Amino acid sequence: MKFTNYMLSFLILISFSAGQDSRKEIPQKLYGGLKYSITDRMNRLIFATSALAAIGSYQYDQKVKKYALREGLLSDDLSRAGDLYGGELGHWILWTTILAHSKLTDEPKNEFWEKIEFSSLALTANALVTYLLKFGIGRERPNGGDNFSFPSGHTSHSFTIAAVTNELYGRRIGTLAYCMATLSAISRVHDNMHYLSDIIIGAGIGTIIGRGFSIQYKKRTKKHVYLLPSKKGVTLAVIF
Repeated sequence: MKFTNYMLSFLILISFSAGQDSRKEIPQKLYGGLKYSITDRMNRLIFATSALAAIGSYQYDQKVKKYALREGLLSDDLSRAGDLYGGELGHWILWTTILAHSKLTDEPKNEFWEKIEFSSLALTANALVTYLLKFGIGRERPNGGDNFSFPSGHTSHSFTIAAVTNELYGRRIGTLAYCMATLSAISRVHDNMHYLSDIIIGAGIGTIIGRGFSIQYKKRTKKHVYLLPSKKGVTLAVIF
């Protein structure tokens, strides 16, 4: 099952990236990231907007489905690329980018593993939330394949990747990641795997979870510079 593959990948990387003491903090970090996902003011606005948009688009789900089946929304190649990116390819691209950037900039190993842990925790939390909603709501897919249509897992997954990428590498690379996430979302409607409302709420969930864990990552890795008195006068101290 795809959910099991996701969880194994994420948890293996978390276990590698976390030291013995840090492993004990994993539940706390998961809770903290989810807390920021819910309590951050901008995240609340993003989720409220996506929820209202999903409710509003619900009445157009069947019309969009019929149009996508009749006319198509993407070329077959673009649809395949979006589907692959929203599956396992997306997070492997993210982790490869983190590794390549670390090597090119001669980044300290602890900073590299912090980024791996941060991204893996965000993706794990998104997978848990998305699949809990899928099992709990049980909406049938437009193609009748199963009852895991709402929300779109490919969409929430790729938008989590986009939010994490935006935090790590800034707006330019983040914008590219959000474009890829949008392509992944559209491909799911094109392939008749999801309704319009499924991908809208999936985008909202992925974005707020990625942003929530980004807030936690920023707080944990932020450097504080202090001038402290010493025997020789004043000492510059950097505290993480």
